[in-house]
Amino acid sequence: MPDYRGGQAAPATAATIVDILLLLEESRGLPCQSGEASKPSIGHPSRKGTLVKTAAIALIGLTLPILVACQTTAPPNRGHAGNRMDPSRDATSEVHTGALRSTDLITATDRMAQDIASRLDVTNRDSPPRIVVGRIENRTSMPHQNYQVFLTRLRAQLMSSGSRNGLEFVRDRRFMEQQREREFGEGASDGYRSRADYVLTCEMWEMPSGGTWYYLLDYQLVQLRDAETGPNLGAGAIVWENKYEVKFR
Repeated sequence: MPDYRGGQAAPATAATIVDILLLLEESRGLPCQSGEASKPSIGHPSRKGTLVKTAAIALIGLTLPILVACQTTAPPNRGHAGNRMDPSRDATSEVHTGALRSTDLITATDRMAQDIASRLDVTNRDSPPRIVVGRIENRTSMPHQNYQVFLTRLRAQLMSSGSRNGLEFVRDRRFMEQQREREFGEGASDGYRSRADYVLTCEMWEMPSGGTWYYLLDYQLVQLRDAETGPNLGAGAIVWENKYEVKFR
């Protein structure tokens, strides 16, 4: 019979199902129809063997779907499958290093995108400033380290948000020349002229001291020429500037 100890029913077993079937037959107590061979009594070995077989089949029918579900259901995605990690969190191996991390990338570019989007003197729905993304000016002790991702993600954040209606991004001339020659053949890039009026750039500085590492990322939006779009403050004017600072030990 079911066991209710601890407030939970015990799992069904073949013996439990046999007991239930026996009780059902006793409660029915239906007489045999005329001309029908009399059935063995409930306690008869052959009758009990039949009930055991019936119980076993019922038990298989109950447990098989559960077993199949356990084998076919994918494990919950908690961010660790395939050694994946949340990019907004530091890895254990990064804790004792003085290098910039993905957490800095996400924090810095999110802050810059939010600031640019809130500047009504920069964003302009009627005349969106045409911006080209420049190159990271790496002035750290590792000048060959590629930190271009700190500008690429910023552009992606701005383009994927509502502020894209007040800004216009264009690709740089070298990219366009390479793509035009790849698509149309050699010489197809002749005469291409960039439409950009502003350049979004970033200078990266480092200051090691006493076993610590300080980093400064200085973001700037600089006007390239007499602009046809945007605020048009004059060639060379810093239209917008903000910074991200972090220090490790």
